[in-house]
Amino acid sequence: MISDAPAPLENSAKHWEMISCPVCGSESFTPLFQKQNEPFVRCESCMLVLINPRPAHNQVLHTYDHDYSEHYAIKGEKKLRRCRRWVNRVRKRYGQDGRWLDIGCSVGFVVMAAGEAGFEGHGIDVESWGIEYGRKNFHLQNLRCGTLEEQHYPDHYFKVISLYDVIEHVPDLNTLVAEIKRILAPGGVIDIITPDIGHWRVPRSLENWGEIKPSEHLYYFNRRTLSRLLQKHGLEIVKKRFNTKPALRVYVQHSN
Repeated sequence: MISDAPAPLENSAKHWEMISCPVCGSESFTPLFQKQNEPFVRCESCMLVLINPRPAHNQVLHTYDHDYSEHYAIKGEKKLRRCRRWVNRVRKRYGQDGRWLDIGCSVGFVVMAAGEAGFEGHGIDVESWGIEYGRKNFHLQNLRCGTLEEQHYPDHYFKVISLYDVIEHVPDLNTLVAEIKRILAPGGVIDIITPDIGHWRVPRSLENWGEIKPSEHLYYFNRRTLSRLLQKHGLEIVKKRFNTKPALRVYVQHSN
């Protein structure tokens, strides 16, 4: 167990929660360092790096507010060009029809790019300002606010599901992945991008890595830990794309 995790201060506004490892269920962790008074640890069983204990679920969600979405929207043209590249890469490999769901869609740039490429674009985000902005300014009517499991999409509904810089933020990983598995169509694909802690460019002094973000990036995957999480839910990595930046970019499909 963690021996020197910080106890919540009586005058602290934060409420803390301790979790078991979401990948393997272990409750034994090795302390690594603290940043902004949040403890970063490594699971002694599967080696997942995570924040534990961490701010409570509702406080994590509140880090994604109006300012967060507005900052994203300001970079519109640059973001849209990048999203078009991501969508076209999937289209060339897996086809250009069916429904595409972007989880963590913000104002809807991926949804817009998916529609341009021939998909029926859908998006979901926990932050309401971005959803309203996308509906009003881009006329994207298939945007929803809330968590994925709150939407009750039909089984096998989406041909493509994307999570671009999202999975490391989600407090309840296993609920998310189980729901993705349920709504992914047979032969469909999940496109995931997340920071790669196993990349050769990650600094040895991990606390100096730019992706170490208290209360935002709750977990730090390498291919092995992400694969193990997905396998628990009947999903498997079918391709890992080479990247010179420390990002894990993978295609995922049903394993059974």
